[in-house]
Amino acid sequence: MRTLQFLKKEALHLLKSPESVLLMLLFPILLTWVLGTAFSGLSARTIDLPEVNMPIVSDGGMISQLYQSNGAHSGINFQPISREEADKGLQDGSIKHLVELSDRAVIFHSDNANSLEGMMLKMYSSAFIQQANLASVAVREGRLDLANPQFKAYTRIEGMAGRNEPNSFGYYGVAMLTMILMYGSLQTVGMLSLEKSGRTSLRLKSSPYAMSKVFLVKAAASCVILMLQALILILFNHFVYGIQYRHIGMVLMMILPLAVFVTSLGILAYQLLRTESAASVFLNIITIALVFLGGGYMMVSMDDPTFALLARFSPIGWVNQGLFQYIYRDSTAPILSSDLKLMGLSLLLLLLAFWLFKKEEGSDRVAAD
Repeated sequence: MRTLQFLKKEALHLLKSPESVLLMLLFPILLTWVLGTAFSGLSARTIDLPEVNMPIVSDGGMISQLYQSNGAHSGINFQPISREEADKGLQDGSIKHLVELSDRAVIFHSDNANSLEGMMLKMYSSAFIQQANLASVAVREGRLDLANPQFKAYTRIEGMAGRNEPNSFGYYGVAMLTMILMYGSLQTVGMLSLEKSGRTSLRLKSSPYAMSKVFLVKAAASCVILMLQALILILFNHFVYGIQYRHIGMVLMMILPLAVFVTSLGILAYQLLRTESAASVFLNIITIALVFLGGGYMMVSMDDPTFALLARFSPIGWVNQGLFQYIYRDSTAPILSSDLKLMGLSLLLLLLAFWLFKKEEGSDRVAAD
């Protein structure tokens, strides 16, 4: 019962610092929207070929009709215009691309011949001319059976089990989640410092409640509050931004070791540096470095070798890679590996902080004087 009362006390301490709640909730929500929108046009692997509307000037013969009708199967919609309309459009700049077709040649006029539209037209025209030449040879040799197309249908596109990648919102829905959890170490320091500023530690020391339990309750309270904030952020991202996490319960279990790690790091930093300001400066530097190495600030491919190398040196990188592999490729091995490493590192930091706490006999830093 007393443990629950202590947990309630820590939650009330947090509510006395609303700017911390705003930082941990509103900041990642806003940043996810800003970065997700800014990089929405980027894709790590695919480009959708557009439907191209292409003006064409032709003699109206049979070859011209075949050329125009078959173009629709390649995503090119030819729009016949007269020579006068073409000359006027080229002069006033309203026409950027133009095809001129006769029975002997295909001429492509463009202000950027290497554009995507130009590439599509050149590929289609090359294939059409080859087919027309082959049909002409077949007729000349008397092989009318070969003049007709040998394939009964145009190319059919079928999907395959490729390397799935997150879009911009999916990427930052994970990256901002782990980044803000990392900033939870500052929130932990703030909770510890409140004992000193509120002088509640004097009452704790005089109470029959063991100071070792005070240490454990503070660590547990920090983890619980971080996980609640993570849950709110995940639910908002899922229902408002449409970000998919495959299974929200599993994701919460997977980020629990990260919450334990940042809590342990915050407690140890406060134990070693003795003041909230010094600990905050140190943790800010550590957080920026680990988030950068973990790919939290930039959108990179899951298979990028540089990202994979840098992520090895960052707990944030371990978790980010593990979550991406689970959410987008249904692989749990990377996140389980990162969680085991994080729990081992967290236990080491927590034991060191507890040793410092016992060495001071509960005088400050955790139940501060």
